[in-house]
Amino acid sequence: MSDEEFYSEESYEFEFEDEDDNDEGSNTNDNDNDSKIDEDTCVDNMYYTAKGFKDDDQETAIEKFKKIVELKDKEPEDDDYEYIFKSHKQLMKLYFSEKNYDAMLDVLTELFTIVSKIDKSYFEDSISKMILHYSSDSNDFDFLNRFYNILLDKAQLNNVRLWFKINTNLLNLKIEQEQYQEIPQLLHQIYQKLKTSSESIQKSFTLQIIASEIEYLSKVSNDDNSNLARMGQLYRMSLKITTAVTHPKILAIIKECGGKVQFYRENFEKARVEFYESFKSYDEAGSALKYKLLKYVALCSLLTESELDPFESQETQTIAKSREFDSLKLLIKAYSLLDLQEFQTILVEQRTLDDSGFYKDPIFVTSCKEILKNLRSKILLNYIKGYSAIKFDFLCNQLKITESELEGLLLRLIMGGRLKDSKVDYVHKVIFTETNGSNKNSNRACFPQTSKKDIYYNVKLLEFVMPPQPAISQDDIMEVDENSPTLYSTPPKSLDYLHKFFFAIDRPTKPKDWFSYIESWYIFMMSAIPASHKGEISQKEQVINEQKAENITTSTSFNKAESELANFNTGLLNSTLAVEEENNDESDIEEINKVDVLNNWYGELKEYLNLIA
Repeated sequence: MSDEEFYSEESYEFEFEDEDDNDEGSNTNDNDNDSKIDEDTCVDNMYYTAKGFKDDDQETAIEKFKKIVELKDKEPEDDDYEYIFKSHKQLMKLYFSEKNYDAMLDVLTELFTIVSKIDKSYFEDSISKMILHYSSDSNDFDFLNRFYNILLDKAQLNNVRLWFKINTNLLNLKIEQEQYQEIPQLLHQIYQKLKTSSESIQKSFTLQIIASEIEYLSKVSNDDNSNLARMGQLYRMSLKITTAVTHPKILAIIKECGGKVQFYRENFEKARVEFYESFKSYDEAGSALKYKLLKYVALCSLLTESELDPFESQETQTIAKSREFDSLKLLIKAYSLLDLQEFQTILVEQRTLDDSGFYKDPIFVTSCKEILKNLRSKILLNYIKGYSAIKFDFLCNQLKITESELEGLLLRLIMGGRLKDSKVDYVHKVIFTETNGSNKNSNRACFPQTSKKDIYYNVKLLEFVMPPQPAISQDDIMEVDENSPTLYSTPPKSLDYLHKFFFAIDRPTKPKDWFSYIESWYIFMMSAIPASHKGEISQKEQVINEQKAENITTSTSFNKAESELANFNTGLLNSTLAVEEENNDESDIEEINKVDVLNNWYGELKEYLNLIA
């Protein structure tokens, strides 16, 4: 019953040692002085004499302790009841070491007949030590069950703390015995008692009870998802409890529960953090469950695309060297290399060779399905980027999935905004991807990367190919009456494209005089195009950005000092000389222009002219 130690508040105590044993050394040297005292009538001498035979001759010790126990019927003095009580405990230890559980429980029953003669705190402290000692040293569930029932039936306990200690140990015993039908009723009794208990009692036992119920829920159902609501409620309850000292295994169970709740809600990053905390607590408690929790951490790291290796941290390096993690490391390597065939091969092999049952664990099965989807999505994106057109049949063959599964992956990528430059033809089962040039053009609308001269001569060429039509303004129209045709007061004016497009107030005569108007128009049109924005950044980029921010902060003070020195002038009246730099218009325009697709711009302009013609 090793679980008693992690559920007990006194689990950090030393190995069970009865206070009776501590009195032995102080009295062994007094035998010569007490030689005149009759051992048959002095209870304390009888007790220490019997105790002297305990290691060498247990049968003689049992007989002598029995004689002391029988004195309770002869109305001994009040001081003698303490030795009679200790003799009961010594008999229980001797019978327990001989595995004579029936005799041991009979002595326990007799012990309660002298409870009224013993100090209450001393009695309850002795019972607490009995619970800790016999629960941790015995694997006989039948004996432990009878032991706890006697304590509950015979001990008229007013000590609430001791009542909770007995019932929490009984709860853990029933969980180990898999007596699941009796556990709900016992839990109900404990929770009802807990509501009326003091705050100190609640802080001492609530986490133990929550951990016991979590373990019960995990054993009663193989599917954690079925108990997700109750597990989430228990986890929230545990967050409200603050205790000074809690056994690490209790914390490990609660953190594992929180990780499972977050995992099934697909909060994989939070689940990774909770599983990692649970792993550290299991490691501190010396539990073998730390291996399983570290595997959970590795799986969640894959699901979150974490760039941090879970096996390289200070806490995990030593444990990760175990051969138990070799197969999982191979899976992670295949995933990082986007080797779908190798990933599936390792998965099939480990499921057949697995002795620990981890590859059938619900967490692993669920996460493996999600990891396979992510792996196939990455491979699918690489194929889409590598081909301008690709058929569904080819992708299904490469990814080893059905057509419906492929459509599901495509919808998933579309909903995630990862197929912006592709078009999916579900009728003809083809995916079309725009080229790099068209992709760049689509991001910058239809405006070309060109110079002022190119725009000027292209417009002139357009005038030659498509001469401008006369424009009719509202000022040129005069209505005589409703039935009369529309007449023109003056012949319509024929404006060239340069005046139509660039709105020059003056009529320039030379080509270079148009450049300033063309430049203003071009800058205005380009400023309307939004800059590209990256919604997500990797962990490495985040670290780099934080370092840049720190560098900017540290260099601000130096920049201020340099600017003050630069503006400082000791000349007459502290005057400063402002030097105008030459403006290189051409270089500025080259920096602003980002697109080099002139034909697309020309086509759009041609369509526009056809519409207004």
